[in-house]
Amino acid sequence: MTWIRRMKKGDKVYLCEYRSVREGKKVRSEFVRYLGIEGDQEKVPLPKKTMIDWKPPERSVRAGDVTVLWSIASEMMMPEIIDRICGRKGRRKTNSPGKLLTLWAINRALDPESTTNLEEWIASTSLPELAQLSPKGSDRDAFYAALDCICSEDPATGHLVNNTPAIDESLYAKWRDLHPIPNGESEFLAYDMTSTLTYGASCPLAEKGHSAEDWRHRQFNLSLLVSKYDSQPLAHMVHPGNHSSMTTMQHVIPRLSDFAIHNGTIIWDRGNTSKKTVVALERMGWKVVCGVPKISNEVKSIIMATEVPENPESLVPCKKTGELYACTAVAPFYGQERKVVIYKNVTKAAKSLIRRNKAIYEISHELDQLRGKRSFKSQRDLASAIKAIVNGWSSFFTIQYPEDENQISFSWSLNQKRVDDAKAMDGKFLLYATDETFTAQEIVRMYLEKDFIEKVFRTVKTDEELKPIRHRLESRVRAIFFVCTLAYRLLAALRWRINSSNSRYVTLSATQLLRKLGRVEKLEVDFGKEYEVFYVNVMKDLSEQVVALGMNDLFATRRFLKE
Repeated sequence: MTWIRRMKKGDKVYLCEYRSVREGKKVRSEFVRYLGIEGDQEKVPLPKKTMIDWKPPERSVRAGDVTVLWSIASEMMMPEIIDRICGRKGRRKTNSPGKLLTLWAINRALDPESTTNLEEWIASTSLPELAQLSPKGSDRDAFYAALDCICSEDPATGHLVNNTPAIDESLYAKWRDLHPIPNGESEFLAYDMTSTLTYGASCPLAEKGHSAEDWRHRQFNLSLLVSKYDSQPLAHMVHPGNHSSMTTMQHVIPRLSDFAIHNGTIIWDRGNTSKKTVVALERMGWKVVCGVPKISNEVKSIIMATEVPENPESLVPCKKTGELYACTAVAPFYGQERKVVIYKNVTKAAKSLIRRNKAIYEISHELDQLRGKRSFKSQRDLASAIKAIVNGWSSFFTIQYPEDENQISFSWSLNQKRVDDAKAMDGKFLLYATDETFTAQEIVRMYLEKDFIEKVFRTVKTDEELKPIRHRLESRVRAIFFVCTLAYRLLAALRWRINSSNSRYVTLSATQLLRKLGRVEKLEVDFGKEYEVFYVNVMKDLSEQVVALGMNDLFATRRFLKE
């Protein structure tokens, strides 16, 4: 390789030709010949210079994180599935509901606080180009019209036309087609429900809930069926705010029949369990793992009659919840002899015992002191004072008053049977699993691992900033919850890619990756007949991880001819 070296001396520039010579691992420059003085047209013509007429870029747009999420949405065929089910009849210009709702979902996943300025936010990114969005039909009214495409009231019948269940089914089928369950394994689902507040009272779904903290406020309830394998949701359901978890389970049974799942297992918390639900799912061929609430005499008797051995064979290793031991028992349960699991949290049992003993000790002393006082004007005043002392612990004490109401006195005794029963229940819980081949320890571990669905709700409510819903129409409420689940599907897909990757270049978590991608911007440089697209702030680790996740050439520099 040769090149020309310019050497300025005085007011003249001398030109020499040099070449590169490799010696071992080093490369050195070697003089070839002298060319003369620059500008001497007879000996050394001036080098030709190409003048490029270019315009500096007017602005840069946010491109990194939105490009990655749009790539994932395109792979899942999210816009196409929404359009196929909703149709495009009556749509404004070329922007389909699938495109608009997918862009809205990306906004919720990345910057939910900007949802009030949705159009401006999208315009500040590369999404319009990626989605080939028409400037006409992308205003606020167009986005609300897209919501009405997936859920709206039929003006002819007054009935709600809700397309979200069908879209959920198609999105799950497409995802499972792209990422099937490994051979030999079956789908393992978790079900749970969460609530969110609303400012309005006109929506028929807005009802006061059962929460002790927010009982004054109206709310909606959102429930999810989520796959344990990759945290992808199968379906979401929206319920009135006053529906309990146990009530909403009756909506799960018909939804499960919509999915072609064989030998599946569903797991849920004890607050959702009822005999009707368990029996119905068993008849459908589903395996069940669930907690059972300690409210019926049947369950209480099983727990109290079962002594959980605290030995190494019964230990269930668990770092978060304390020392756990588990065993099985066969007892009458839900109308027949069934095998159940009782597990004991030794840490909780010890805390309950200490708390109860301390309360009984303190109340006993206060009652003895009260018995010696003569300052009460009536037996009713005395009863009120006693009630204030034993508040919350009345079942552990037997209070007796004289038949003659003029005698202002009382006697008390400890209800020892109630104390013994409480001790037998301390820290113990009942689980039920239809598959009896699992050991007690395996069932407990499966039940405790259901907390991954709690992380789903944290993503939906915290990461996506699911603040109090302001929509008044039931159709809009259901549609906006659907957009939130779309956003979660994108985030779950990105996390699954990262968690399932074995590449040494995958070093950033989903949160870290999106944060770094948020700094990547796209610029277009106009060169007259051509324009060049390039990206800035693409760090090496960022580029390597994006490529390792299967999204090649997302941020490669490209040059295009103008049309």
